[in-house]
Amino acid sequence: MTVATGASEQQAQELGASPWDSQHREFDYDLDDIEGAIPEGLRGALYRIGPGRLDVDGHPLSHIFDGDGMVSHIEIGPVGVHYRNRYVRTKSFARTNETRRPAKGFSTQRIGGALANALRFPENLANTSVLLHDDVLYALWEGGRPHRLDAETLQTYGPESFGGALKRVGAFSAHPKTDPATGEVFNFGLDFFPRPMIRCYRLDRGRRLHGFATVPIPKLGFVHDFALTERHLMFVLGPLVVRNPIPVALGLRPFDDALSYRPELGTTIVLVPRDGGRPTTVEHDALFHFHVTNAHEDGDRTVVELVAHDPANGWEGWNRHLRNYRESAGPAFGGTLTRLSVDRRTRRVTTIELDDHGCEFPQLDQRFATTEHRYSYTASASVPGGDPDSVTTIDHRAGAVSRYTAAAGDTVCEPLFAPGGDAEGDGWLLTLEHRPARRTSRLVVLRADRPGDGPVAAVNLQHHVPMTFHGAFRPGSGLRH
Repeated sequence: MTVATGASEQQAQELGASPWDSQHREFDYDLDDIEGAIPEGLRGALYRIGPGRLDVDGHPLSHIFDGDGMVSHIEIGPVGVHYRNRYVRTKSFARTNETRRPAKGFSTQRIGGALANALRFPENLANTSVLLHDDVLYALWEGGRPHRLDAETLQTYGPESFGGALKRVGAFSAHPKTDPATGEVFNFGLDFFPRPMIRCYRLDRGRRLHGFATVPIPKLGFVHDFALTERHLMFVLGPLVVRNPIPVALGLRPFDDALSYRPELGTTIVLVPRDGGRPTTVEHDALFHFHVTNAHEDGDRTVVELVAHDPANGWEGWNRHLRNYRESAGPAFGGTLTRLSVDRRTRRVTTIELDDHGCEFPQLDQRFATTEHRYSYTASASVPGGDPDSVTTIDHRAGAVSRYTAAAGDTVCEPLFAPGGDAEGDGWLLTLEHRPARRTSRLVVLRADRPGDGPVAAVNLQHHVPMTFHGAFRPGSGLRH
């Protein structure tokens, strides 16, 4: 085991009471404390990423989004389970280790006042999501280039521009979508200058990146996710927009203070053809959301599923919980699973609430992405406004819901589907469960169709893993174990 620079050994041992406490240490060991039994057909590697370091030399960071990215790799093989974690060796990570001062983040300011922050964009912390493509692992942060990692050792090779194909600041969204039929990856990046626009990309199976559309957008704002169908890239552009950037540019205020939720602007839905044709634009009522599950085509309609948040709190109320993440992060994770159906011919949008249980981090069986899916999987809260403590499966065809809830005080993260058979939903859900009373985390394996039955297996770690944002599962045999 090694210790990442930034905390003493004693500090590292004292941490772990909260899902948002730092994990300054890096580990590499076999996991042998297993409750139940790993299913015979479950083989592969689970990757999770999130902010691993949320304090630097006694300086707490000001926001959930601002910690250095840490990747966890849990390898499930025929003879055992192995855990490894590594920080992404970004330039920001190296500089923070050297100076022992926090980097400029989404809300965290550099020490030194306005002069230290003026005309500075938030640092690329590589902490939001991962992409597995062509046996290469990428750590993603949507405001800049992805970082390429070794998929086994987690060694950082450096930022990736795909041969210069990423333009300007190299923005590459943290939520790329893979078409399971073609193996191609689609993604986008936001450009701010000389005017707001979305650059659409296609990453082919040979890791060549192609730009195929540039779409001007009516308002500069926060665009975190999108949806992919067999024919379109679908952007649901809510009215979370940049309103007062001058104090931010002068270093007087943090970056997130420039954002404002303005419902009077409404939502613009943009459908970008995958073949590069003319986009279709549809106006809709104001919608406050961040994450998308999936989308598909249904005749003249394009249908998308996403998690909609209560707009009454607006950005300021929602973001306040992410600034106060150590005490009150829960309400930020309480959206509603919602379906939007866009008629491309009439430009009309219909909305249906799919489940009224507060949730976030929606997932599906990725083999059925771009088509109509039967099952949705979410991290949810058993108590309104509470932290995510449950994994929920929603069967849209049968109208059934099954839910696993962790022990009181424990929390879960985004559930990822691991296939066990060919049919949709035939497999398991994997989540990391944080157990503050024990100052540890564990890998929980649930039946995908009936998580309410409880864990099929639980693999106990020797330490805690801070709350992760997103991840990926790579099925396969022939692993090291």
